[in-house]
Amino acid sequence: MKSRKFKSFLFLVVMFTAITFSCDDSMPEPIYGSKPTVAFTATQSASDIYTWSFTNSSSGAISYNWNFGDGNGSSDANPSHTYSGAGSYTVTLTATAAGTSNALGWRQSVSQGISIELPTYETADVSFSVDMKNAALSSGNLVKLTGTFEGFTGNNSTLVMSDDDSDGVYEITIPLATNTVYDYKFIVDDGTGQWNGQEIFDEGDDCARDDGNGYWNRYLTVNNLEQTQTVPTACFDSCADCIDYGALLIGSWSPIDIYVGSSRGSDEWWGYLEGHPWAPGAGSRPCWEDDFFEFKADGTFTVGLGDATYLEPWQNVAEGCGSPIAPWISASHTYTFDQATLMLTVIGDGAYLGGPQKAHNNGEDGISGGQIEYHVKHVTDTELHVEMQYPSGWWSTVLKRN
Repeated sequence: MKSRKFKSFLFLVVMFTAITFSCDDSMPEPIYGSKPTVAFTATQSASDIYTWSFTNSSSGAISYNWNFGDGNGSSDANPSHTYSGAGSYTVTLTATAAGTSNALGWRQSVSQGISIELPTYETADVSFSVDMKNAALSSGNLVKLTGTFEGFTGNNSTLVMSDDDSDGVYEITIPLATNTVYDYKFIVDDGTGQWNGQEIFDEGDDCARDDGNGYWNRYLTVNNLEQTQTVPTACFDSCADCIDYGALLIGSWSPIDIYVGSSRGSDEWWGYLEGHPWAPGAGSRPCWEDDFFEFKADGTFTVGLGDATYLEPWQNVAEGCGSPIAPWISASHTYTFDQATLMLTVIGDGAYLGGPQKAHNNGEDGISGGQIEYHVKHVTDTELHVEMQYPSGWWSTVLKRN
């Protein structure tokens, strides 16, 4: 009897389970129809090696899913895709056929590999450029490129650079073998085949390397992936960027020091600040220290002296502070600046920079014609140092930015 009851119980459980599942609408229905046929072709763009178009030749499908092998995809039937770099990629197309009301159709996938290879070149046209604005070139000077690519022939180099737009940056393009490291530098020929200047580097310069013989030169690796290559513009004889002195001049300046000597930069004869041999002491001429000299980008130059400035006997007055005397008064003038020679010229009757005694000095400066030339020794964000030569010596003036 136990056996018969147990069999009856199992039969009831099976029947209950079958009935339960047959009434569940969430169960998937059978898939009807045929499997799709999946196929595609991949074509690389003739103008961009990174872009590919994919032509879908599948049949029996109603939707598509593409995996381009680089983390990107598409649901378009015939997509195109641009890769970010060279390499090998596996492209997979999955096609889904029509199914039942639950949209469960047959799915089929096919994959194929594509490869993006960069072209390589045995030679490349390499463009060099050097900013010579701070090199103080003279008329007739030639700027040349020399290096291991032509045996470091120095002044005999035939690689003469040109500045076609007269902006102070000299350029040249030469063909070089690829997959090679070259040493090079820029030189100045005086126009007659003689040295007039060359770049000199040492172990403290991060843009140069030792060639193994104790000489430090710029260096360059020419790769084989680009047919035209451009070397960043160098500043002559420097690893840093060239200073745009003309732009730094713009602004208002007031004098803080003047000194004079027989040679450039010398203070052997007289100086204003303490520490110079003949210094009267800092702060002894406040009416001079509050004068200002302003350069503007439009080429105008303003002298501002206020109610008093420092006067000298050559102006037919007692030496000391007093009202400005024409033409050395507050007035607007013009100026020019030659970045190549670092010559600053103030133009106009009474135009000067620093102190009026350095604009006349009893005529010993030999200046006439309503303009004065100053050589800019250096200019920074905070200080301007100019020098002026006259027949028997040099005046130097230091100004601070206001």
